[in-house]
Amino acid sequence: MNWTLAFTDAEACQHDLSGGKGANLALLTQQGFPVPNGFVVTAASYREFVKNADMLHAAIGNFDLADAGKLQTQATQLRAELEKIPLPAAIEASIRQRLASFEEGAAFSVRSSSTFEDLASAAFAGQHDTYLNVHGADFILDRIRACYASLWQDRAIAYRARLGFDHLQATMAVVVQTMIPSDISGVGFTINPISGAIDEMLVNANFGLGESVVSGEGAIDQFVLARDGSLRSSVIGEKHQRIINTEQGTREISVSSQDANQPSMDAQQLSALADLMRRVEATYQFPQDIEWAMHNEKLWLLQSRPVTTIPPRWTRDESAERFPNVITPLAWEMVEEGFHRSLNHSFKLMGYPAFSGKWFAMFDHYIYGNQNAVEIYGRRMPFVIRNLQELEAVIPKLRDDFAWVQDLPLEWSRDLDYYLLSLGELNAEDLREKNLAEVWAFVRRVNQLGADYFLPNIAISITQRTLYRLLHSLFQMLTGDAQQAAALFDTLIAHTETKTGIVNKELASLAAEIRQNPTLKKTIAANNSKSVIEKRMLETFGEFSAHFNKFLRDHGHREVDFDPYQPTWIEAPWIVLDNLRLMAAEHDTQDQRARERDIKLKMQEAELQLYSRIPQHLHFFFHEILRLVRAYTTLDDVEHYHTTRLTLPLRKGLRRLGEHLQARGVLHEPMDVFFAHYLPLQEAVQRDDSVLWQALAQSIQQEKASYLAHRDGSAAWEWGSIAADGDAEISGDTLHGLAGSAGIAEGAVYIVRSPEDFAAFPKGAVLVARTTNPAWTPLFYNACAVITESGGPLSHGAVTAREMQIPAVMSVRDVMKKLSNGQRVTVDGSKGSVTLQA
Repeated sequence: MNWTLAFTDAEACQHDLSGGKGANLALLTQQGFPVPNGFVVTAASYREFVKNADMLHAAIGNFDLADAGKLQTQATQLRAELEKIPLPAAIEASIRQRLASFEEGAAFSVRSSSTFEDLASAAFAGQHDTYLNVHGADFILDRIRACYASLWQDRAIAYRARLGFDHLQATMAVVVQTMIPSDISGVGFTINPISGAIDEMLVNANFGLGESVVSGEGAIDQFVLARDGSLRSSVIGEKHQRIINTEQGTREISVSSQDANQPSMDAQQLSALADLMRRVEATYQFPQDIEWAMHNEKLWLLQSRPVTTIPPRWTRDESAERFPNVITPLAWEMVEEGFHRSLNHSFKLMGYPAFSGKWFAMFDHYIYGNQNAVEIYGRRMPFVIRNLQELEAVIPKLRDDFAWVQDLPLEWSRDLDYYLLSLGELNAEDLREKNLAEVWAFVRRVNQLGADYFLPNIAISITQRTLYRLLHSLFQMLTGDAQQAAALFDTLIAHTETKTGIVNKELASLAAEIRQNPTLKKTIAANNSKSVIEKRMLETFGEFSAHFNKFLRDHGHREVDFDPYQPTWIEAPWIVLDNLRLMAAEHDTQDQRARERDIKLKMQEAELQLYSRIPQHLHFFFHEILRLVRAYTTLDDVEHYHTTRLTLPLRKGLRRLGEHLQARGVLHEPMDVFFAHYLPLQEAVQRDDSVLWQALAQSIQQEKASYLAHRDGSAAWEWGSIAADGDAEISGDTLHGLAGSAGIAEGAVYIVRSPEDFAAFPKGAVLVARTTNPAWTPLFYNACAVITESGGPLSHGAVTAREMQIPAVMSVRDVMKKLSNGQRVTVDGSKGSVTLQA
């Protein structure tokens, strides 16, 4: 048994052996960072130490978390008992052997390193004890036992309880490390945790040891740095005290009045510290909170842990494409918990740090993304390679670290059967005779099924994006040219088998039937689609009607909007008929088949050219990456297709719930239940109290009024900022966005806000929308170009535009404010520009 491990031992990097602090210091040492020499007394030693500590096991079940005073007394008594226990002889011998390898008379810091410590979701900063400037083996052994006991400080007990950590699983490693007699020391954050600016770093510093900075008991200097280390701002404290080493421990001494108001660090020292902070962050690929010291101008790294709280910056960058329109409160609140559960499940699966905040939040019925979190997590890549030799070297590690990428599609497919069978049961369940509480229980079962099904789905989406970035970077390495790499990438993934593709083919087949029957075509063209459906005009055309109804049976769960408040195709079939009218007017299905064959031939040619560029022994690696990119492209589409199946039982349950509430006078119409907030609705159902129902009714009316007021407007791009009139990037008469699909086209603008606008879309117009989804595909057949407020080169709108060979510009902020119907514009999809015509 290894009771102790040197920082240089490979095993010392294991969190379960060395605790958070110890594992980080070992990793940083082995990565070549300037970490003072030291070793770890492992968590196994702690378990051996308390193996027969009966008083500990008895105390754990009796902590009084509701009474702070009583908890403090309990913890003090427990620690006193623990400190009486001697260290087992084998552990003491191992520690003394380690200490003998250091210079005689060396001073050490003895620091707690809990196995719960320095996790991305919980830092445990300051919860356990640290002892500085400890001399001699006997004193060090005493301090190690004191560190063990500090696991049971009342503050640590309460912190674990608040975060839901099991006390029985808490173990303690201890770091014993050479003491640095610091001239200057402090802490540094690789993002600004105060302002939330991720392009800034924050440094706190003081003369002497860093205890004065960490404890917060004295004045300090604060420096805000740019990422390159240049000083942006500073606040210089009046530093009257500094902490120094003594013969055994530390003490405070006075700082001269001359030095008290002087900066503790100069520009050169700050630049060196910024370089260290950047390198540490790059090692972990995540923002870090470090402790550092400087002695005789040499910089030392004393500790690094992940930043656990990322201040949010709410923007529409991440959310506008997924959630382009207003959303009802009940819909969002039912989704939100499951989404964040899936997020951290996916991050754990992918080896990402846990995320403790909110990724998305709703303001004024629009969904905003935490752009700081998006950018921080988005920086992560499995590796960065510059040549084929580096690629060969990293392949074995990739195979081990990312085996789950191969397994995830199979596991998802395995679990799909249970989800679909459960949906079938829910769709078949008769709610007509169920009372209010029973219907609410049904709604919660639907929501829980959705949350369970959705658990791995964010990992699927993130993996797809990561694979895309990886493949693109490999192509850029091979070609040495960004444009060639992008063209090769587009060609090789131009066609994949997706549910959306199947739906589009079936729509094209229905459109062909319309085109081939002049009477049917005239009936659909001459009448409002809703009237055609409601008056059952299609029944005259028996074969087409049967095919149309089968299409709705198979795909009627497809949504027109993320919010299940909006009906699906099966409840609003006229939306499908509007699409078919557009397709039947122009689209030739034979051309589509020929185009698909041409795309597949070009894919094959490009793949052969790719293999001609790389050595034979790397062919399998590139084959697998290409296979995975295509597999995850399909999987991302298919999982979304099946996610939308939830809408049917959810709407069924909420409609029946709304009927109950309408009968009680709480709602004006059943589907107004979507304007309720989840928790007040649940409380009202459970308690069935007239006061609660009255309050709920009033809240629903207010929320619906707010929803309708914001529905037709445009959301501010950044929440809380005061935007100028129109936020689009404008240069003269030109709006700028992201290039989505190459080509140039001129036409009249037609703004499409929802499927209700589909029928009026004129042939040859420029399609302008917040975003598009697969249900919008038929519009592209009649559009000469596409402009969206959100999305990028891999969004639905861009991919579909490239397939249709029409230009597209994405992410043109506030374009729906800046343009109006009939206004003529020139769309340059290669440059990402939209020029306004006089």
